[in-house]
Amino acid sequence: MHRLLSLALLLCVSCGDTTDPPMPQPDAGIADAGIPDAGIPDAGIADAGIPDAGIPDAGIPDAGIPDAGIPDAGTESPATLTVHSDWWDFTTDLGAMQGITVLLGDGSRFRQPLGRDGIARFDDPAITGPQDITIVMVGERDVVASTTLAVEGSEVWIRSGFGLLGGELPSTVQATLTGQVTNLAGIPAFVRVVGKGFAGNTYTDADGVFSVIVRGEVPGKVALSASSLTGDVESVGMLRGITVGGGRTVSNLVIPLDHRMDQKLPVALTNLQPYGGEADVSATFMLGSESLITSSIRGATPIGVPAMARTPPFDTVDVRLAVTAGSDERIASGRVVVNTPLASAGVTSVALPTPVTLTSPSPGTLDAPGSGPRSGLTLRWGADPAAHGVTVRLLSQEDGPKLIWYVTSPATSGSFTLFPLPAEVTPLRELTAGRYALLWSSRFLGAGKGYPDFYKEAAAANGPDAWSTNAFGLADLRD
Repeated sequence: MHRLLSLALLLCVSCGDTTDPPMPQPDAGIADAGIPDAGIPDAGIADAGIPDAGIPDAGIPDAGIPDAGIPDAGTESPATLTVHSDWWDFTTDLGAMQGITVLLGDGSRFRQPLGRDGIARFDDPAITGPQDITIVMVGERDVVASTTLAVEGSEVWIRSGFGLLGGELPSTVQATLTGQVTNLAGIPAFVRVVGKGFAGNTYTDADGVFSVIVRGEVPGKVALSASSLTGDVESVGMLRGITVGGGRTVSNLVIPLDHRMDQKLPVALTNLQPYGGEADVSATFMLGSESLITSSIRGATPIGVPAMARTPPFDTVDVRLAVTAGSDERIASGRVVVNTPLASAGVTSVALPTPVTLTSPSPGTLDAPGSGPRSGLTLRWGADPAAHGVTVRLLSQEDGPKLIWYVTSPATSGSFTLFPLPAEVTPLRELTAGRYALLWSSRFLGAGKGYPDFYKEAAAANGPDAWSTNAFGLADLRD
């Protein structure tokens, strides 16, 4: 089950589609806590859009598990509530599956198997209003319960989060681009293909000559970006409007490194102190919806982030800022990642959100773990008033059969009491006694969005002002 811990840690709150700028890489974070497979990006809301971390078996349909006689939910009759979920695709670590069941409330009255088509249908006029939905996955030895509170709508999508780890790179070769990067200072340049649906990168040789393969599913136009150090300052260049398709070769391309990253974008941070005295601030320069170049710096507020002059060919480039402060194992505050648009002029001011807190069970460290009751445990948390959702995960660190439980809730709910799972669904109905890794996080999708957006057919995407917080601790749960 150690891999279940690593996969759970991957459900990060930096949720966004592939148009979101890459988040600054966190430090080792929870690796120092002595938990197996730690050092993985932040944990958080289950339908987070997380870059692919190279976890094996992710995104493999059915995970090689036989159907076990579990039918599809079918579409023969209308339903009062239809629940979609992709959990069948991500149960490899549970071994031979006994089944997946969807519970409404505590499941004593309403429960349905999740069909192999990822659908469970409920048809009863008593099912009205927001629902607390728990998906119970019963494996060969262990059980995972994922509870989502106050879900609104007659058709909802409860995602595991693993399906958003990142898709495969395009495989079709559309072109080979060759040429030279000029104005080098003796250090090879990094050359990257930039364009929606395209991929490719390479390093030049010492004199700047390069050859890069462009992959994409359809022909189109791309740009090439290049970057290299000139002294202690990075220099960048770009060539736009290159037509690719049909496997053609385009030669004699020249990319001059004609823009130095010697300007500063001033950023002022407020409410930084709970997360420590310093922050990492990055600026991602966007060509349309695609990331072009990212610069970053660490320091105390105010901070000047390196940038280039916004003159051709960078005159139409947009800038997105991201601030990262704290660390996962900082129990009082955790880590925060805040996205923000660049101010049109002057200083960009960024107010960091209030840290998410977990007060029950009380979290601690590896040397001084916290505590809480095993049975009848009530999770209690606090979050910034703007937060849309909070997720708490309880991951048993003991040997033997175990129940792992995730809870996602509107941030304002403040608490949730775990309940015994139905005996008809699983023989392992409650948390076992012992040590648990606790992961708690909060998430703001952006202005104009809200908690219901997590459960629509299209996965929720981060707005330009989205933020997330994450924290980690340990507790011994016993009666």
